[in-house]
Amino acid sequence: MTTPAPPSRGFDPEAEQEVDFARYVRLLAIRWWLLAAGLVAGAIVGYLISLGGTQVYSATATVYLGQPTTPSGNGAVITPQTNPSAVATAVQSQAVQNTVANECHTSVSKFAKGISTAAIATGAATKSGAAAVNPFVKVSVQAKKGKVAACAANKLAAQVVKLVGSYPAESIKILQEHIAFDNADIKSIESAIANPNISDTNKLLLQSNLRSDQLDKTTNSQLLLLAQNVESPSIYTPAASHKVTARSRRNTVVIAALIGLILGALAALLWDTVVPRLTPRNGE
Repeated sequence: MTTPAPPSRGFDPEAEQEVDFARYVRLLAIRWWLLAAGLVAGAIVGYLISLGGTQVYSATATVYLGQPTTPSGNGAVITPQTNPSAVATAVQSQAVQNTVANECHTSVSKFAKGISTAAIATGAATKSGAAAVNPFVKVSVQAKKGKVAACAANKLAAQVVKLVGSYPAESIKILQEHIAFDNADIKSIESAIANPNISDTNKLLLQSNLRSDQLDKTTNSQLLLLAQNVESPSIYTPAASHKVTARSRRNTVVIAALIGLILGALAALLWDTVVPRLTPRNGE
């Protein structure tokens, strides 16, 4: 009679995992003090590291880029003002930074690495139905001194206004000259009309010219207001510095404590394997 073969005792991965997991938990529970020590030590180290965090100042100026239009004021014009990246290009220019450094009585190295820009989306649409530009852009500067951060941010914003605002600046200059001509002509005509010796026919002609000049002045004055208040870029809000911490103390402590906890857990799991090897045997 043939003896039946014993039941197969194959590898059971789930059983092995359960055994290993239980063993790991037991080792962690036995040497819980290693976990606690790692946690506390990590938190202390993290706190000490956070004390060395660099304290810096940040300042942000908001630039209104303006909305350039045609001479009649009825259509949009594509200029550097309509491209927010023009701001980033301007503030990263070495020539611009040198000018700002001279105006703020500092060196470029004190603020150049802390310069950043960010467009503020509006979600509006232009008259033509095309996608609108972002007329507001933030110019930010971080530096170790608050005065340097604020001055650099404001001076950089002023340089941006100067560089991108050439088109409306020329428009304003032309309109002001035209209005000055209208004023001079109006004054001359009014003086001529006041002359008692002028004939009625000439007076009628002068009055017609006077009305034409007055209408022309009104139109140009409205266009000047548009150019000055809508088309021209400007510093919408000036920069003021405030303290910021380059490294978050809380995050540093938490991360360091977590690393310490992990190291403590590894020490608890490897204790029985490593410590006997490091302990000298009798007679050795």
